[in-house]
Amino acid sequence: MRLVALALIVCPLVACGGALAEGKSQFDKGRYPEAKQTFASLEAESRTWDDAHRGQYALYRGLTFASLGDRAQAGLWLREAKAIEDAHPGSLSHEDVQRLRVGLEANDGP
Repeated sequence: MRLVALALIVCPLVACGGALAEGKSQFDKGRYPEAKQTFASLEAESRTWDDAHRGQYALYRGLTFASLGDRAQAGLWLREAKAIEDAHPGSLSHEDVQRLRVGLEANDGP
């Protein structure tokens, strides 16, 4: 019984990490349309993730929209990432907090 419970906890985290890592990798490689599609396919599932994964998801989804020129959608997701980090400090890595700050500043510009 304990093994089944452990599997129910670990499997979603592995799936989350794999798909989220794929979207982040696509973003890092400049493959923004593919990243956008990957993140969109994870939206429903991402609602069940812990703060750290949900924050990363919102951040990179927002950065992807920004890279594609969709400032409205970028702002929505970047503000969600900020809200998660503000409510649960440390949800994002130091590097991702910096990316979030730059992304928000760039998105709020002219």
